[in-house]
Amino acid sequence: MAQTATLHIKVEPAVAQGLKHVAGRRQVTVGELVRQAVQTCYQTEWLGLTAAQRQALEAYRGGYVSLGKLAEAMGLSLLAAREWLNERGIAQNTVSAKEDLAHA
Repeated sequence: MAQTATLHIKVEPAVAQGLKHVAGRRQVTVGELVRQAVQTCYQTEWLGLTAAQRQALEAYRGGYVSLGKLAEAMGLSLLAAREWLNERGIAQNTVSAKEDLAHA
């Protein structure tokens, strides 16, 4: 198992409130939201993306566009877009329930 480190940061109250709001909309914890932000800063392969591709990726991560729209913006097939997301550890916005298996 990978070791982790605990960091403590101080932010202005308005920033903390904004993080809580965004985390709630994305249905993640504030800690997870901050981990995603830090990880994003260190993913240098994203530097090669165009502004439109980065915008589409962030819209997808925020739940504002579908995987299909992301794939279109990235110039990838749906499968290739899923693989690209998996390779970078980006959560995919898929929702399913046990009942869905009966309809698959």
